[in-house]
Amino acid sequence: MTAIPAKLYEAFEKIRLGKVEEGTRLFDRIDGFDVPKSVALAELSYFRHDWKRGILFAQEFFEANFQIDLNRYHYPPYSAQHFQVLLLATCQHNCWKESRAFMEKIKKQMETMFDKKVQPYNVYTIKEIISLISDPVNTTRRLKESKPKQKMEGEYDLDYLEREIKRAVSKRKHWRQSSYDDFANTAFDKTSTADHLVFYEQYTDRLEDARSHGAAAKSYIALGREKEAEEAIRRYMRYWKFKEPFQIAPIVLFTDPELWQVMSDKRFCESLLTIPHNRES
Repeated sequence: MTAIPAKLYEAFEKIRLGKVEEGTRLFDRIDGFDVPKSVALAELSYFRHDWKRGILFAQEFFEANFQIDLNRYHYPPYSAQHFQVLLLATCQHNCWKESRAFMEKIKKQMETMFDKKVQPYNVYTIKEIISLISDPVNTTRRLKESKPKQKMEGEYDLDYLEREIKRAVSKRKHWRQSSYDDFANTAFDKTSTADHLVFYEQYTDRLEDARSHGAAAKSYIALGREKEAEEAIRRYMRYWKFKEPFQIAPIVLFTDPELWQVMSDKRFCESLLTIPHNRES
């Protein structure tokens, strides 16, 4: 695939800086490169809850993947996210039959391109998506009704974590900024929901991994504190890192059904696009 021109990189960067209209206007000044443009436009459509357009742009990306070399520009976990959001968009747009036919076509194309003994990662993702599309009732329930559960007790308490932090800080050669995020992940996994949020609120300004803020959003949702969950998602946006040049927003936020409580709000999702989120991994 021909290298993406500097002007298109500039367009993607402007969108990530929150200058969406300015960035998308640049698309019209650049001939060709319809595939990377489609990926970015699909992501914008999802954050605007324009599910129909999101599906159409995503399908352009998936189909082109079999016609041109995109290996330099996309990696399996990222395209798998697009498959998963396509499932949500199918649910929202109520086009189960059409999406299943499309996914069956993509599956057949992929299987004929590769040796059956060495199938690429996404074949398994596609099969799973087809299975879920084939069961609209249960899939809809899973996507729209899944909520994080409050954890009343944990394996660790806050005093234990504080002692561990002090011990780690004392060994400065092993301490790094990201260690706060490591402890935040431990708090999410090993403490009660209430304790996790106490820890999170104490160290919020030191957490630079977007996933720490995504985990906090789920804890807030579990406690019915949606406004605080939204603020945690806003922090997620600020710390999100893109891995592909045409990624303009973290669609991974739509792949976790436990975040749907806040991501179902169209106005909120559109507002996220105005937050600068331009850090590269």
